[in-house]
Amino acid sequence: MSQLGMMVIAVGLSSYNIALFHLVNHAFYKALLFLGAGAVIHAVADNQDFRRYGGLKAFLPLTYSVMLIASLSLVAFPF
Repeated sequence: MSQLGMMVIAVGLSSYNIALFHLVNHAFYKALLFLGAGAVIHAVADNQDFRRYGGLKAFLPLTYSVMLIASLSLVAFPF
């Protein structure tokens, strides 16, 4: 189910606080992923060739960690 569908279901169940919380978290972590992707592209000298992105965990450890956390939050990892 899409993220927007989950928000609509929450509104339909009159759980407005949960829907707003989900909306804010989804927007925050999605923006974080886009910023991380931009940081990776910038770090590899504006090269967008995906085959040259190997070893980013050692090359950009902070960006790797932030993108991992953002990715796990979007797939609801703790649940």
